[in-house]
Amino acid sequence: MMSSSEKAANIRVLVRVRPEIGSNPTDGVLQIRSMSNGVAPPLDFGVGRGNSSDDQTTSHHSEGIIFIPQQAQLSHVGATPGRRASSALNQSRSFTYDAVFGPQSQQVEIFDSVNGIIDAVCAGYNGTIVAYGQTGSGKTHTIFGEDGLQDDVNASGLVQRSLKSIFHKIAEQSLISPTSAGAVAGGTIRTTTKASFLEIYNERVYDLLSTNDSTFVEEEGTKGLPVREDATKGVYVEGLVEREVGNTVDAMDVLRCGIENRSTAATNMNRVSSRSHALFVLTVKSELFSETGTSKVRTSKFTLVDLAGSERQKTTATDGDRLKEASMINNSLLCLGQVINSLVDREKGKQNHVPFRDSKLTFLLRDSWGGNSKTCLVATVSPSLASLSETISTLKFAQR
Repeated sequence: MMSSSEKAANIRVLVRVRPEIGSNPTDGVLQIRSMSNGVAPPLDFGVGRGNSSDDQTTSHHSEGIIFIPQQAQLSHVGATPGRRASSALNQSRSFTYDAVFGPQSQQVEIFDSVNGIIDAVCAGYNGTIVAYGQTGSGKTHTIFGEDGLQDDVNASGLVQRSLKSIFHKIAEQSLISPTSAGAVAGGTIRTTTKASFLEIYNERVYDLLSTNDSTFVEEEGTKGLPVREDATKGVYVEGLVEREVGNTVDAMDVLRCGIENRSTAATNMNRVSSRSHALFVLTVKSELFSETGTSKVRTSKFTLVDLAGSERQKTTATDGDRLKEASMINNSLLCLGQVINSLVDREKGKQNHVPFRDSKLTFLLRDSWGGNSKTCLVATVSPSLASLSETISTLKFAQR
């Protein structure tokens, strides 16, 4: 894996270890080893480091390694009835990432590290944040904050901070003087933003902003919304609702609406959030008008992907609908890992095929990840001994 000390990359991986809650033992389970001296800089996406909230604040992250000693793995097996130690547990493990945040890290530090994604979106690139982690690993806290979607200075998650930053930068761009760099001489800039929110369940796409109740009822013959490809539009979902949003408040209202519909859908369709992938997309369209009447259009997308976890596949009954769910989730995550591997290989100069079409998730993300798009995978893990198996599984997925 390329480190952030190397040439700017289009794909970065960030891992956050959440603080332990309760009395579960954690001593020595996960050890964070820094590869850099002092505070590591924000992740470099080749667009700009962005404006951190406080450049003088000590950061609790490093460009480094998560180390799992042999004894911790053996202790985990010993604490799990019916499990036997395998040869794989007779050696220590280490995982290297672009950024590793420890249990003492703050919400603002996570955002400052990935702020280059926001800079990329406002500069005309597609920027994507992919969140992955088992239940209880702190993923919801990292993405949405402590109190759901409440806008709190300290507790706000990545989604609130990202949207606020995007609209702040849009407002700044609209105030650029005609003689400033990046503006059309003697012209104006007009920006429109639209938001959509969907989920993928059992390889079917559902619109979370639709007011049509039938969208959320999986009756016999219902196949969800179709995914199309067009030479002009690229990959799109036919019939997907896009709402125009003018500021952070509007965008957050769309998020709340989608989350509420997702909960309703879980009741009607017997599905819960962890069994489906959710995609929130903010499309930013900037039109630059010159004083001669000509115009130039630039379109970019900010995409937040909340991946389904696989932690329940081992503990729930693997028959009927649950077996189908587990199979679909595993397949889509496998396809996603293969796409990430292929994109990293391309970044290193290998001209190989990227299997975007192998799943609905990767196909919908094709335009968001193609070309010079910027992507950050944010993986969250628990430091507790009881969760070590799922932690290792997440770390393996993130190291792809």
